[in-house]
Amino acid sequence: QALLAQALATEILIAALVRTRADFGPAKMLGSLEVNLCILAPAVLGILWSAKEWVSVGNVKIDGHPEILANQDSKAQKAAADIVNEMIKISTTIQEGAMSFLFAEYTYMAVYIVLFSVILVFFTGVPTTIAFVVGAVTSIICGWIGMKIAVFTNVRTTHQCWKNLTAGFDVAIQGGCVMGLSLVSIGVLALFALVEIFKGHFSFENSEAMYEAIAGYGLGGSSIALFGRVGGGIYTKAADVGADLSGKNDYGLEEDDYRNPA
Repeated sequence: QALLAQALATEILIAALVRTRADFGPAKMLGSLEVNLCILAPAVLGILWSAKEWVSVGNVKIDGHPEILANQDSKAQKAAADIVNEMIKISTTIQEGAMSFLFAEYTYMAVYIVLFSVILVFFTGVPTTIAFVVGAVTSIICGWIGMKIAVFTNVRTTHQCWKNLTAGFDVAIQGGCVMGLSLVSIGVLALFALVEIFKGHFSFENSEAMYEAIAGYGLGGSSIALFGRVGGGIYTKAADVGADLSGKNDYGLEEDDYRNPA
């Protein structure tokens, strides 16, 4: 859905750039170089900014804020060390579980891509099938980046909230920027590359036929996004129920006890 929205936004942007409104006189066409720069430059900048934000999140040290604890009692340092060790342990478990989930889900997605591509190639042709596979792979890459930065950021957000809410909010925004900007930027770059490859290496009756084939890109991206949404929802609901049962049975917590984050 995000890739389809971005493709639509790109088409609108191109249409706005290559023609002027009638009120301002005759339409003026931009050269292909200018149009390509208007598409590529924001996408490249988005990826660079995502990388910069990822580095910023990585620079957050999970140390328990010793500069703050030094002003507290003598037991604060030891208590903080225990908390930090527990935070690292839990975050490591979450990261391992998230990557295991993605590996299992992407295995099934790979089977789906192969089987559905066989169907597409018979009913729509090779170009649409290629666009479908590119869209699916692009969506998988974006999903992996999103999961990676999410589990990487959450423990650091919690750690910074220990200091103050402003610091925690800043880290959360930085982590969100990585996923949001990289998804849109990679989607635009992949779509642009697909259009250029189709123009240079495939023969179509007209541009309309080419863009009908490129519609497979949105189909691939949306299909994988659907898998991620449904599969991820089941995964998180299972984790939520498991944590809730553990809180009740292992620790005697009541339903919706504030001490159980699930």
